[in-house]
Amino acid sequence: MAAAPKPEYAPGARKVLADEVAKPFLDEIQAATASLEAGQRPKLVGLLANSDPAAAKYAEWTGRTFKRDGLDFEVRQVEGDDLEKALEEANRDSTVHGIMIYYPVFGERPCFNGGSFDDSLRDSVSLCKDVEGLCHFYRRTLYRNQRFVDSEQMRKCVLPCTPLAVVKILEHLGAYDNQHPVGERM
Repeated sequence: MAAAPKPEYAPGARKVLADEVAKPFLDEIQAATASLEAGQRPKLVGLLANSDPAAAKYAEWTGRTFKRDGLDFEVRQVEGDDLEKALEEANRDSTVHGIMIYYPVFGERPCFNGGSFDDSLRDSVSLCKDVEGLCHFYRRTLYRNQRFVDSEQMRKCVLPCTPLAVVKILEHLGAYDNQHPVGERM
């Protein structure tokens, strides 16, 4: 059997592996968590309330990644009708530092307060525990290009992972310059 043809790239282009971009961030996380006792490590709770095998696989990979990096992860599998209560409990639980919900749960099912029920759940995750940056507050700050939660600029806003990853890849390639004003960095 013949070998697969070598891909052709545009002049100056190269293949960028995710591991290459992620390495400095992983090293930083692993160094920070290595000195923490088991009870002091940040804990993420993933709420799984659907039967989507892709969501279950995503939760499994999240757990593996957290274990590798010295962080705590717990999947709480609940019925859809119990998800709102489970979210409220995780929001109040002082041992939980971050929350993510594996969507879709209800899809486009309308909600009594407008939008979909999934939208309502996204906006119900505590600002302090929203690791995905999907709650209304973080969506609004992203739209307004507000990068900090506080006026002292001590606490950064959480940005959704896909746009943040794009910026980190562009920085890694030297195509994005933080020294220029926002809007002129490429």
